[in-house]
Amino acid sequence: MKTRLRPTAIAAGLILLLVLAVLTWFYPPSLSQVPVWSLFCGLIAFAATFGIPMAGGSASLLPMLSAAGFLVMGLTPAGWAAFCAAILNSITRYYWAIPLGASRRPEKRQILNVILANATMNTASILAGGAVYLWVGGALPFREASRANWLPLLGLALAYLSVNYALAGAYVVGWKMASLREYLNSLKRILAYEALPLIFAPLAALIYTRIGLMQLAFFGAILVGASLIARNLDRASKRLERRVQELDSLQAVGQALSSSLNIEAVVDAIYEQVRRLMPAANFFVALYNREADEVTFPLAVEEDKRVKWRARRAGEGLTEHLLRTQTPLLMRGDVAAQVRDLGIAHIGKEAQCWLGVPILGGSESLGVIALQSFTQTDAYDISHQQLLSTIASQAAVAIKNARLYGQTDQALAQRVQELDSILHTTQEGVLLLNPEWRGVAANRALAKLTGCVRSEIHGNPLTAETIALFGYTPETLQAECAPLTRDTGEQSHETIIHTPERRALARTLAPVRSREGNIEGWLLIFRDITEEQQLAKFREDLTNMLVHDLRSPLTVIMGTLTLMERANSEDFARLRTMAQHSSERILKMVNELLDISKLESGQLVLHPTNIDVAALLNEVSARFAPLATEAAITLESDVAPGLPAISADSEILQRVLSNLVDNAIKFTPDGGCIRLVARCEAPDGPNALLLSVSDSGPGIPLEVQGRLFEKFKQAGNTPGRRRGTGLGLAFCKLAAEAHGGRIWVESTPGHGATFTIALPLAN
Repeated sequence: MKTRLRPTAIAAGLILLLVLAVLTWFYPPSLSQVPVWSLFCGLIAFAATFGIPMAGGSASLLPMLSAAGFLVMGLTPAGWAAFCAAILNSITRYYWAIPLGASRRPEKRQILNVILANATMNTASILAGGAVYLWVGGALPFREASRANWLPLLGLALAYLSVNYALAGAYVVGWKMASLREYLNSLKRILAYEALPLIFAPLAALIYTRIGLMQLAFFGAILVGASLIARNLDRASKRLERRVQELDSLQAVGQALSSSLNIEAVVDAIYEQVRRLMPAANFFVALYNREADEVTFPLAVEEDKRVKWRARRAGEGLTEHLLRTQTPLLMRGDVAAQVRDLGIAHIGKEAQCWLGVPILGGSESLGVIALQSFTQTDAYDISHQQLLSTIASQAAVAIKNARLYGQTDQALAQRVQELDSILHTTQEGVLLLNPEWRGVAANRALAKLTGCVRSEIHGNPLTAETIALFGYTPETLQAECAPLTRDTGEQSHETIIHTPERRALARTLAPVRSREGNIEGWLLIFRDITEEQQLAKFREDLTNMLVHDLRSPLTVIMGTLTLMERANSEDFARLRTMAQHSSERILKMVNELLDISKLESGQLVLHPTNIDVAALLNEVSARFAPLATEAAITLESDVAPGLPAISADSEILQRVLSNLVDNAIKFTPDGGCIRLVARCEAPDGPNALLLSVSDSGPGIPLEVQGRLFEKFKQAGNTPGRRRGTGLGLAFCKLAAEAHGGRIWVESTPGHGATFTIALPLAN
């Protein structure tokens, strides 16, 4: 009931007192009825006090005793007996509320409400039933169970029950002790407890009128015993139902907790089951992270609404106290004082009742489950504590499993991320296949190296077209896998394949085996070895160069030195000249190799100056004029008038032009022509100067032109006056690029070749 006084209850009580006063005035009771009145008053009060709780009220033998009292004493004494019994019942329930099974004692302000409500229901019911009995023609006191009294007795019962249940329903619903549906659903049960015993009311009246008061008192004692037995049976039944409900809930908790490995789902399952078993308007679950020394709150409920509580460092609050002591804690009444006595820091709103149990995983404190009430001092008791401890025990296993799963999942996710990063950053192409030859994983490098489409591979079986990109046919792939399936066979197979893009790939095929040795998939790895092969070719070319190009001048030098030992004075000068020329040739080759290495690494320091182009070409032409004249080759220079100076390293640029002119002389036939041209034209813009060397030789094949500026590359099988080192054009390319320019060749087989250098003009 609500704590404020109800005007309706007060008005009904005053009207009832007025009716009783009027009845007493016109129909005063006899003093001889005091003993029997006292007996019925006590029996009615006892029956009401020890009734069976139902739908916000209680069911008892009160209707039967009230009807028996009316049949014995008449309307006025019966009315006063019902009224006084209601007062006595209310006072008893207030002072002995807890022993009588109530969860808490009602407040003093509720007493008047309770007294007036009970008095109105019981007294009005018996007055209405008695009036109907008398109106139908019933006799008082009741002395004979004849057919003539059946109709008045039926009217008494129906009128009493109708008024009583109507008023009870109004009070229960109006004061929100239960819903109307709940009250109507329990009405059948109430009728079984209260309506059926009404048949004993005439029997009680006959015992008194025919035998006497003592026999009626004995019969009343039997009724008292029956009431106590019925009440105890009901309480035992309710305890059994509650225990069954608790067991069902605990089983549901266990199933819910064992079915989830997610912390949020676990705490949700805890809350849903706890609130089925006890008040959980204010509830929270706290979890303790020992490594971070932090308390988090994955679930918190305030007044039946979920809220977010921030995590905090473990301190001195109630939650931390339970984590340290690992002991359940139930505080009722002055919770704040009990908290102070424990030396605990108060956190949050002060509760009137607080219940908390630790979640223990062996000897480790995992967290706390807590309930609190801010209005009721006795909201929770020891039974709630025991039940909550059982739930916490089940929750501990689920939380440990969820944490372990979370840690494992996090570690696995991190490992997958690391492997994914490695897979997608490695330069090797990687393809993982399952035993059915479906793609499981393929990285970007695989698509880049082989030209496959990753989306077509992942989750799909390999097609013949895709297999061909990997250098296989379906048959050769199966044949290569066969020896790898044997435990005693080779563990991998490596092959070098070449792609249409002129890449050389080292392809490795290996089985993926389980711990038991069973094949669970296949791994293909593609490694780009194009550069390795180029380096190998470079080493081979360098070896050939050292063998062929250095051996000849060294042989000349050694032979010259031998001859010089036996030579006369006239031959000595000639032999010395031969040795000097051979040494210079070797030195030139070594210098070219060193300069190329420095240019490639960016270590060669340029010393740019403003160079007169005409003077440069004339100097180069003059240097090679004797060689050209010897071969009957015409050497021409064509310098456009008014050309500005260029900014370049004079020595390097002279070597570049000398290499180009020397190559032209080597491949130009006798009687041919070599032209040196300087001009400012496109394609490199107005700030570039073009220097070109053209010959009338056999030209350069188109397939060779793209590789002509690589080290140790020769102009195919084109015959020349002498064999070169294969370093001159590589040096020219690197030198031009070091000056911020470029070099290229234009040639048509049979019509000579033109090498052009574009260099920036001097600022």
